[in-house]
Order: sequence, then structure tokens, then C-alpha cells
Amino acid sequence: MMLVTPEQMQKLEALTDQSGVSYGHMMERAGKALADTIITRFPERKKVLFLAGTGNNGGDCYAAAFHLKAAGWLPEILAPLGEPHSDIAKAARERAKRDGIPMFAEAYDFVLQDKEVIVDGIFGTGFSGTLPPVIRRLLADREGQVHVACDIPSGGSAASGSVCEGTFRADVTVTFGAEKLGMSQYPLRSYCGDIVLADIGIPKGTVVMPYPAERMTLEAARAKLPDVAVDAHKNQLGHLLTVTGSVRMRGAAALAAEAAMRSGVGLMTCATCETALRSITERVPEALCLPLETDADGFLLCRENQERLLKALEGKSALLIGCGMGQTEETAALTKFLLENSTCPVILDADGLNISSNHIEWIPKGRTILTPHPAETSRLLGISVAEVQADRPSAARMLAKKTGSVVVLKGAGSIVADERFMAVCNAGNPGMAKAGSGDVLAGIAAALTAQGMSLFDATYAAVAFHAAAGDTAAAGMPRSYMLPQDMIACLQEVV
Repeated sequence: MMLVTPEQMQKLEALTDQSGVSYGHMMERAGKALADTIITRFPERKKVLFLAGTGNNGGDCYAAAFHLKAAGWLPEILAPLGEPHSDIAKAARERAKRDGIPMFAEAYDFVLQDKEVIVDGIFGTGFSGTLPPVIRRLLADREGQVHVACDIPSGGSAASGSVCEGTFRADVTVTFGAEKLGMSQYPLRSYCGDIVLADIGIPKGTVVMPYPAERMTLEAARAKLPDVAVDAHKNQLGHLLTVTGSVRMRGAAALAAEAAMRSGVGLMTCATCETALRSITERVPEALCLPLETDADGFLLCRENQERLLKALEGKSALLIGCGMGQTEETAALTKFLLENSTCPVILDADGLNISSNHIEWIPKGRTILTPHPAETSRLLGISVAEVQADRPSAARMLAKKTGSVVVLKGAGSIVADERFMAVCNAGNPGMAKAGSGDVLAGIAAALTAQGMSLFDATYAAVAFHAAAGDTAAAGMPRSYMLPQDMIACLQEVV
């Protein structure tokens, strides 16, 4: 499913108009879809109040009111900001007026009383800034009413997913032509309720540039997996090298290793301290072990391990660095050494990311996957976590461009981005928000990369499988009880 920015939506509408489906026809389709959704979803609620703005969102409301009345509903229209501006919206208003639909310019008490459905069409995808106090009052929740948003809840950013005070909280959002990128991100996602995508006549296969985006699907992720010949042997399924873990964080290395082996890689060599290797082999006896020297605190050393790691890097199809490795001068030197001496694709996670945040120049362009959460993203970009979260799509694009890497910005509405394309995952659940979940994701991504998938496809598939496994686990137990290892167990049901 395509996700678009406001500017891209304008281009889509222009292309549709050029194809022979006029702007007026698009508005008519939008209004009919809005009316049909209300009729289908709320068949017993006949009294509907449309809050119509001055833009084409308002025009959609006038068109919907006309269709509702024709179906026997009792629509009324409140236009607190005045009459519409565009010719097509004016025409929709005039038709509704001729049909005898009551219209008001002020929010008199009798207008708001007894309404069963409130439809918000005040501001559309071009909104930015703050909502005027009078509009905030109109958009406020009222007991017993259901709320429907026309295209996007007023007060939300269609580009970033941010919201301002008083943003309309919908039970259903009917969005037109394509889902807006901001609606895939929180907090706006939580204001949309159920999202209904309405066809307004955009020709199938139309893609808008630059930087197209889409919503991930599990089916698309499965389709990206490499074909495996019936006579395939382990050496044809990739050889992954992991440099992860420490005495204090051996579990991270074990989770990443098991997730990788469960994701189809043919061979895996785990390079870490003896203590972590014991944890790994207890879970994954199939793993090859490369013991590394540590300091007195159990963190990996650099110089003492270089010779054996240089040999281990030979012939590897992917390298995972970071999970549970810790941040010391030695692990920083080791990370630099691995990045400089490897030639295969690299997955940088956790401590590998934090170490690299002060040395962006170490990150190899064109062969690296970065897996940061918002705090790690803020360090890599040199901005605050609040700035990252205020516009996650822009932050993901910025980091991909800055590093020349494929980036997965983790969190609700995880984003996979490179310098050309973006995909958003809205699967997953709060039960996944536990230490170790990221190690599982890193292991899956590393295994898929080792099998020869492109960096973007491997990351896309890893995020989709990780989220689907999390949802499968949550379906069988309380979310508070879930552990990341439960997601590994559920991978077999989703891949």
C-alpha cells in the first residue's frame, strides 16, 4: 500500500486529472465513499453533523452530506471558517444547499445537540501549526457521539505524524486515494481509529517521486526471500560472522545467534568471550565458536583478537557487530578494525551503533544496515530524541543519506529507509518493548543478508517477520508475559 506526503498527494491528483478523472469527479468519489462508510459502519445513527472547512476537505463533506440525505439520513453542515474557496468545493456546497440540507456558520447549541455522528472535514493534509480555540472546542469528544475524520484528523500532520493540542480523535478515518505517510506514525496513528482507504480514481500502478513509500506487508516480505534449490547445501546459504556479547551481556549474543540460525543462514561463526559462547551453544549448538580475549571486566579486546578475526572474516557473507558488546575504548577500537577490514555487508546494532555515533566516517557506505532506536538515532544525527520522534520519516531519510546505509528506525511504526525508498511497518505490539527484542531483529536481518538478499530487502523482510512473530506471540499469552525469545519461537509460523 502506497504512503504519500501532502506534496505527493497533490501530484497524484494532478496525474489523475490528466488521465481523465477530473478533480470534481475525485471529490464526488470521495464524498460518496465517506457517506458509504458512515452508512455501513453506523447504520442506526441517522443524525450526522459535518464540520466543513474552506478547502477541498470541506467540499468532500458537502458531497458526502448530499449522498447521505439521498440514503435517508439527516445530515447537517457547520462551516465555522466560512464558505469553501475552490470552484469544485463551491459547486458541492451549492448542490447540498439546493437539496435542502441545513447549513450553519456558527456553532449554536441546537446545532451540536443530539448529533449521533460528527464528521471532521475542517483541515486537510496541508495543515500545520495550531488549531484555533473555537475549532478545538468543536472537535472535542462528546459523550455518545462517534467521530469520523475526512481524509485525516484535523490537527494532525500528514507528513510527520505529529499532532497539536485539540487534534480530532476519530473512530474511523476515511482517507482518499492513498494513505498519508504521517498516519503511519505515532501519535497521529492513535487519533485515526480504523483507516478506510477510498478509491477516487487514481490509475493503478501510479507512483509519485521523489522518495516513494509504502506500508509493509508480510506477503511482500515472504516474496523477497531467496529461492533455495532442492539440492542446496549449507555453503550456498551464507556464512554469518557475529562479533557480539560480553560477560555481562551474554544473553544479547545468544538471542541474536538463535534468531539468525532460525532465519535460514547456512553457517554461523560466533566470535565472543568464552562465557557468552557457552550461552550461545546452550541455545544453538549448531553455531561455530571463535573464543576472543577480554579485559578484566569481560569486554572484548582489540589488538589481542585481530589476527584470529582477520582470518574469520575471510569468506563471510555478512558481519553482525554490536549486540551486548559494551562500550569501552577497546570495543571501539575493535569496531573500527572490523569495519575497516571487512568487505562483506555489515549489520551494526546496539553498542556498535553507539560507538559509531562519534565516528560516522567509520560506517562503510553501500554495505551497511543500521538498526537504531530513537535514542541511538539522535546520537547518530546529533539531534534530540524529541526532534527524531517529532518527524520520524525525515529522521530515517536523513540518517540513510548521511551514512549511505539502509536504516531501520525502530519503534511503533518502524521505518526502513535508504536514500531512494521507504517502507513502514505498523504490525507489532507493546509486548515487544523489552530488552533483547532488538537483538532478535538484528539476528534476523544479518541472516537474511548473509543469504544474499539486498540490504533493503533483507531489512524489510526482517522487520516484517519480527513484527509478525511478535503479534503471533502476543496472541498466545499476555503481552506483559512475552519475552523476545518467544518471538524466535514464533518465527516458524510467519516466515
